Amino acid sequence: MVGEIRRAKFIGNLLGRRREIVEQVVSEEPYKEDQEDDNDNDNDNDNDVEEIEILMKEQDTETTEARAHVINDCVSLLTAVNEKAELKSDFHRQYLDYAFQIKLPPQMTALDASQPWILYWVLNSLAMLSEDLVSDEMRRRIEEKAFAISPEGGPFGGGIGQLPHLAATYASIEALSSCANSNGSWDKIDKKSIYNWLLSVKQENGGFKTCYSVGEVDTRGVYCALSVASMLNILTDELVENTLQYLINCQNYEGGFGGCPFEDEAHGGYTFCAVASLAIMGALDKINIPKLIDWCATKQYNEEKGFCGRSNKLVDGCYSFWVGGTVAILEAYGYGEYIMNHNEMREYILRCCQDTKRPGLRDKPGKNPDFYHTNYVLAGLSVVEYTFKIDNPKDPFSISAEPRKGVPSSNITAINPVYCLPIDLVKNFANHFK
Repeated sequence: MVGEIRRAKFIGNLLGRRREIVEQVVSEEPYKEDQEDDNDNDNDNDNDVEEIEILMKEQDTETTEARAHVINDCVSLLTAVNEKAELKSDFHRQYLDYAFQIKLPPQMTALDASQPWILYWVLNSLAMLSEDLVSDEMRRRIEEKAFAISPEGGPFGGGIGQLPHLAATYASIEALSSCANSNGSWDKIDKKSIYNWLLSVKQENGGFKTCYSVGEVDTRGVYCALSVASMLNILTDELVENTLQYLINCQNYEGGFGGCPFEDEAHGGYTFCAVASLAIMGALDKINIPKLIDWCATKQYNEEKGFCGRSNKLVDGCYSFWVGGTVAILEAYGYGEYIMNHNEMREYILRCCQDTKRPGLRDKPGKNPDFYHTNYVLAGLSVVEYTFKIDNPKDPFSISAEPRKGVPSSNITAINPVYCLPIDLVKNFANHFK
């Protein structure tokens, strides 16, 4: 035990923790156990008593303290019975319309290299609430912004004058797919240029560098590349050479996926990116599915009802999609629909990720809403309220959905969990490029 405490303190110092790890005694209850011999000689054994001391200790850290607060906040909201759990669609629409009506606050300059993401998060959130909420004027402004960033039609950077980036290109294509080809915007996308650029960031080990010469290589890059390529119908054997083995090597002993082969702990975001990429490649059967299912199931907490993204970490509303979307993909491909408790996940989303005073959706109680969480919490609600199947396992666009029996409906749009876009919308986009 002393060695464990020393090791924990060393790791804490290495990570720059702000407070000491505290050792707490949880239980120190002595008990007596009678030992009986084979002859049932009770009298002879009355004095033969062994006293055993049970000593259980746990380490009190910032994370355990934080989770205790989160549990308390969530339980308070989950046990409130004053109203039925409902999605406040009109309320959240005010928050999303805000992005089109006034300039974003100065704090948003931190996301200067993520401008296409904001386009996607806002437009996709509106489309999930109701596809009728996306107006022609919104589409025109999205197109204008996207092609101001890349007048050539791709690849796309995070803003005007910035280098092309895999994540920005993915977000731009996702946003443009929501524009229904108004003003011929889909025909302005330069497939050939994007394909050649994808090859330029392709690595020998099967991964993709997020930005030419200076980017990182991980499962996020793989997903962004394969998602864009499949949507634009430019997915080739050359583009995915060695990628399958790269992804297989990212599944670790926990069952989930890390960012890089043989290195990282399993993470909800990385796991989704790897699983969705495998689905795009038609290769889900090449990984350890039972271990993946076990990992996903253990990420849903009994107390808060929602998902966390890593073992022993705090619950977060965005993982209702990153982990929930992974579960939905597995369900679509026939690997079972009982990996998570859908009704409890819905309760977490509607009771803990909404605030009666502020529109938009959030990470957890006590956090502020933002465009990122609004999009992925709504996507999580969609995968909770629908059940999924696929007609052709080699064609991820053939995924269909129908309302999930036994789960109340919020009238949210059904999404394709591989692409986190409304099913009909992404299918129409892909068909355009076929």
